[in-house]
Amino acid sequence: MARVPPPTEEILLTHFIVSDDVERARRFYTDVLGGRVAFSSPGGPTNVALSNSWIVMNAGGGPTDDKPDVTLETPGDPDRVSSFVNIRVRDMEAVYSEWSARGAQFLTPPKQHQYEIRCYIRDPNGHLIEVGQTTDPEGDWVPDHWPSRTSAPPGGIVLAHFIVSEDVERSRRFYTEVLGGRDAFSGPGGLTYVQLSNSWIIINVGGGPTDDKPHVTLEPPGDPNRVSSFLNIRVTDMHAVYTEWSARGAVFLTPPKQHKYDIRCYMRDPDGHLIEVGQTTDPEGDWFPDRWPSSNSE
Repeated sequence: MARVPPPTEEILLTHFIVSDDVERARRFYTDVLGGRVAFSSPGGPTNVALSNSWIVMNAGGGPTDDKPDVTLETPGDPDRVSSFVNIRVRDMEAVYSEWSARGAQFLTPPKQHQYEIRCYIRDPNGHLIEVGQTTDPEGDWVPDHWPSRTSAPPGGIVLAHFIVSEDVERSRRFYTEVLGGRDAFSGPGGLTYVQLSNSWIIINVGGGPTDDKPHVTLEPPGDPNRVSSFLNIRVTDMHAVYTEWSARGAVFLTPPKQHKYDIRCYMRDPDGHLIEVGQTTDPEGDWFPDRWPSSNSE
């Protein structure tokens, strides 16, 4: 796989999922989707490098000192979804065939829509994953101009983080003006992409079932304190980021808290989506600044 560019903003975006069987989830993201184990801790988190980003998986648990009212758990109702991994591909039919042969269970075959062809799968814990190819030559993710700081995406796929918002413009301002992202695309119906370090936040309104996800409703978080997945932002200087983002209007649940291997805290975006911000302080840790993870590192 091609190298992920160094984080010029000194932050990295990853996608955290709660799993009731981390090893089973690891096998799905490596054996089925083609990722590579970048870090694994016995009884703790496992990080899988996949294209431009990482899937961080760990068991759930109750409130902690840095998120006092939040419980992490696998999806209670997999058909009520507020955020998910969105994988953009160069060749939808090829990916559908390959991943199906490896055991992926798609909700439907790929469906042609106005600007793209797409379908959805679930991971072993019920987390929804969109897989889509833009077919409009003027579209946002057409292969001739994949959004990238450097070159074509490794493996012909790009990972983004999709969130459902009640007010897309309000969310756009948060991810650009507070977190420092850059407007990358704005499309019909409010669809907005914000580039932030190595990945993208895709923001759109919710809605009911569609032909490619027949039973799924997209909606903002119903109970922000019951969380099954979230954006995990790794930083090189926790206190600097905390000070800077607080000055821009971010409201953290607590000040940064020192834990065994990292210092971290949490905030919410305007729709209540949880965001972890953390800095590894153990020199042998998974995200220590001297050796930021890269999808081609051994």
